[in-house]
Amino acid sequence: MYYPLLKNNNNEIKALKNLKDSSRSKLIPIIESKRIKPENINNWESSFNTLGRYLSERIENIRFIYDFNTALEDLGSDEELINNKNQNLVSLCVEKMQEKNLEFTPCLQHDSPEWIINTIFDLNFAEVAIRIRCHDFKASLDELVMQNIKKIVDSAKVETRFILILDFYNHPATTKRIQNAINTFANIPYSDLIYLATACPEDASKTSAHSINLIGPRKELNMYLELKKEYPDLSFGDYTTRLKGKVLSGFNNDNSYIKIFYSSESDYYIVKSKMIKDDGEESFYEVCQELIEQDFYPGEDFSYGDSEIKKCADKKIAISGHQAPIAIGVNHHLETTINQMLG
Repeated sequence: MYYPLLKNNNNEIKALKNLKDSSRSKLIPIIESKRIKPENINNWESSFNTLGRYLSERIENIRFIYDFNTALEDLGSDEELINNKNQNLVSLCVEKMQEKNLEFTPCLQHDSPEWIINTIFDLNFAEVAIRIRCHDFKASLDELVMQNIKKIVDSAKVETRFILILDFYNHPATTKRIQNAINTFANIPYSDLIYLATACPEDASKTSAHSINLIGPRKELNMYLELKKEYPDLSFGDYTTRLKGKVLSGFNNDNSYIKIFYSSESDYYIVKSKMIKDDGEESFYEVCQELIEQDFYPGEDFSYGDSEIKKCADKKIAISGHQAPIAIGVNHHLETTINQMLG
């Protein structure tokens, strides 16, 4: 099984929605909660009222892991959020997803506030995921973090299976560092381990315009394949081709580029237009035409993303903004990785 990490936003979820039917049972996406903006703290509930309907209409029968902790990341506070029905954020979201009969596993993080942990365990899930941000601490702290997680695990009120997500993000980590984490956290009982990482760049600022740029190898996949030899039960997840989550203030659309982060079986590429104000849309037709001639382009029938690229190359559609390329690149990446790992 493949465990890609996705943000709960329109284009990444669209990438899931447009998976082939044959691929939908071969992955369990880790979906990060929408983040609450500080200016919306007093109206936080509005961000989640349609959560169940939104996901059910888009991902239907795909089983997923849902990370609640990310809702708090922009707030600078772990304070419990409670609505006027005395529901906190976790219990409200669980209710919305269960109303639509979605099949999901709740996820907390290794340092989640107690109210998130307690609410998840009070709801007596048979399976709980714990995201361990290994990129945030040194190997010398693995044992301490593991002991803290053991205390969390012991607080479960029913027999529970745990999915431990060892998250190395895009931080360079030696094989020894990763092995130390695997060996340490494998001591948590009733658990399965996922190695989660990425070598995809955060942005395209260092790449050439109006061209296809080879960025570098998919190091996280190569690392996993090496680890798999020693740890045959280890599962794999990545950040697909989408790391950056928000646009900086003062962003000028005319001075930006249309771009697709595109993965082959072995490497990452960035397909980039001219600057938008300099005929960026027209130039993107041209780079898409160049892309479909590459040996690593698998054909328009391979994925929804590749079909959209072919349509753009043939000038049947225009790709003129920054949103559609996200769905294209993520969808292609999901299908590529599923095809590589699970056939």
